[in-house]
Amino acid sequence: MKMNFAPLIKILPGKVVRLDISSKFPTDIIKLLDQYNDPFDTMLLTNGDVWRYFDSRDLIFNHPKLKHKKVFIHNCGYDNIKFSENNYEIAFPLWYFDRFYFLNKTKSNSFIPLIKNLNYGFSCLNHRASIDRILLGYNLNKKNLLDDMVYSQHTYGNWWQTNSLPINSDIPNDLQSYLDLLPIVHNTEEHLLGKMQQRLPYGGNQLDTIDHPAYIDAYCNIVTESECEEWPYCRNINLPIITEKTNKPFITKQIPIFLAARRHLNYLKGLGFEVMEDLLPSGYDEMPALQKINSIVNLVSKGKEFIQDYYFSHLKEIQHNYELVNSDKVEQVILQRIKDFL
Repeated sequence: MKMNFAPLIKILPGKVVRLDISSKFPTDIIKLLDQYNDPFDTMLLTNGDVWRYFDSRDLIFNHPKLKHKKVFIHNCGYDNIKFSENNYEIAFPLWYFDRFYFLNKTKSNSFIPLIKNLNYGFSCLNHRASIDRILLGYNLNKKNLLDDMVYSQHTYGNWWQTNSLPINSDIPNDLQSYLDLLPIVHNTEEHLLGKMQQRLPYGGNQLDTIDHPAYIDAYCNIVTESECEEWPYCRNINLPIITEKTNKPFITKQIPIFLAARRHLNYLKGLGFEVMEDLLPSGYDEMPALQKINSIVNLVSKGKEFIQDYYFSHLKEIQHNYELVNSDKVEQVILQRIKDFL
């Protein structure tokens, strides 16, 4: 995904320089700063991801090159945080500012709802085999629900093939039986490749476009965000992130259900989106990951007719989301929040 930081850089104070620290360990960030010699007033450390190294902020903020400088660590989460007069963490969800890549493919901004009697009620696409996605698929499969969905789970990041399954209360005893089924592709590749259960290389756009059956042949899209909570879940570390995955159901006129960090729905509501909270148990937004997975499985078990009826009784909300994502109102909210924060 293209990283467009121009709107953020424009509102930061002084002469701003940007260093890309995405996926770098704190020790590598320090080395990067050691080598930097150009003049600046403000340093923007752009992450494009979740800032995981909570214990290393001071190590970075106290670097000699950053002394008496404004320093902003960027994240794609929900909160702007001030640590001192010079040290900040800033939330700037790149997915929204780059959404026109997807919108341009829709060819029309006029709202036309999905047709009645689509083939599927639910869809869920997964490339990276993170533990939360694996546990969702495991539980859906255990209830024999996958065959009636547009569903994929590929094996990118296949940690279980290089290490034995960890011993932890979060891991079901028979999880390996599900892992042995991977990659799983149901009701997807036949549309694009004429072949079921074909493993695609990570990064292939075949499973990541809005003209995929997951977005045009199902009423509800289960969004498994890039992160939700650090495993093992007993550590209770929330990992908020907003990516293009969250955005797609709004563009494709679907009902979104999010397996994401706590406060994900609250953040989206603050931007003006309708998040269909009445579909899920009270307090869903604050539930830990494992409880969210159980709630999603219970919803899918209600079947296609249930979610189809819900869809057509909530067209007003779906149209609102579609029109909002086709406007520039959310950009204005995000940037104004940062301006007010500064």
